Order: sequence, then structure tokens, then C-alpha cells
Amino acid sequence: NMPKNYSKTTRLSIANRAAEIIMEEGVEDYQYAKKKAVKHLDLGRFDTLPSNDEIDNALLEYGSIFQDQIDMDIIMKIKEEALKVMELFHKFNPYFLSQITQGLVPKYPTININIFTDNMKEIEYVLLNHQINFEIKDSNLNEHRSKKQSRKKLPIISINNSFFPIKLKIFEEYDLKINKKNLMNMRGLDYKELKNFDPNVLLAKS
Repeated sequence: NMPKNYSKTTRLSIANRAAEIIMEEGVEDYQYAKKKAVKHLDLGRFDTLPSNDEIDNALLEYGSIFQDQIDMDIIMKIKEEALKVMELFHKFNPYFLSQITQGLVPKYPTININIFTDNMKEIEYVLLNHQINFEIKDSNLNEHRSKKQSRKKLPIISINNSFFPIKLKIFEEYDLKINKKNLMNMRGLDYKELKNFDPNVLLAKS
């Protein structure tokens, strides 16, 4: 059994390395970033991975160290592009997943938006109607709905001929009720919150 403080320091270095991977390599999946960090740090199998909150803290720390030059233009542009997509899908409770409100912008920004619908066809219809080229692929989502873990398919739509690559994750309407928790992929800003976000407040902070 590892001494407690040893495991704490190790978790911290995993969290910091994972934050770096997320920011530098544009990785979005916390779980993947944690595992990659363990590999990088050559820790073999490490049992207690840092929580998503610990990764968030490491990201904020990363931000305060490496991003004293907040790029306002890029933050404005991300905001503008994300709002456009959200307007397109306003009927489907779009959530913009991002930490730009904290001034965190990965090296290769992707606009990640969750939308909620039980009718995938409607989404495709909106895209086709606006002549937007897209591709769909399924990703697996681990569910913790009951004692039994189930996996379900989560369709992800990628739009690449846009200013930033755009990824839309299509959840069921039911998910909107249950997923208000931490998970990077569920946190986010709704249309109004993003519209009201004024990037200039970031300059006041720095």
C-alpha cells in the first residue's frame, strides 16, 4: 500500500501532465488524457487516477502559468462561431462545452456542442438544409444509470469545413435531465450564457 501523501503527489503530477496534454494536443477526453499522462510519466498501472475536478484545477493552473497572453481575437471568434452553430440547433437545447470563460483555449480549438434530441433525422435535416458537409460516427458512452454499467452509442457529428472544426454530440432528451454533473462532456454554457459572456472580463483578471 502506498503512503497517502505519495499517492497524492503522484495524482497531482498525473493531473498536471493530463492538463498539458489537453491544452497542447487538443485532447478532449479527460479519461484518455489521464491514461496518456500515466504512460508519459512511466507509472505502470496507477490505481487512483485524479478526478475530473482535479484535472479542472490543473487546467486552471496551467492557464494562469502559460496563458498570460490571452488571445482576445481567438476567444471572440470561438464565441461567434459557437453561437452560430447554437442558433442553428436552438430547438435541441445546445450546450457549448468550453472553458473559454476561464480564458482557457487549447492550441487547436474545436467547437464542442452537445445537443439533445430523440430524433436524429431532424438534426441531419437541419444540416442538409443549410448545405453543411458533415460526417457521423458513433462513440461509446459508459452509463452509470443503474448498478449494471451499460454502454450506449453516442452519435458524434463532425463538421470540418468551418473556421474551427465543430463536433456535435447527440444525446437523448432524457440525458438533459440527468447529466448536470461534472463530466467535461456535460458541463457547458447554454446559448444565453455564452451570448452574455464578455471576454473583456478576462483581461481584468489577468
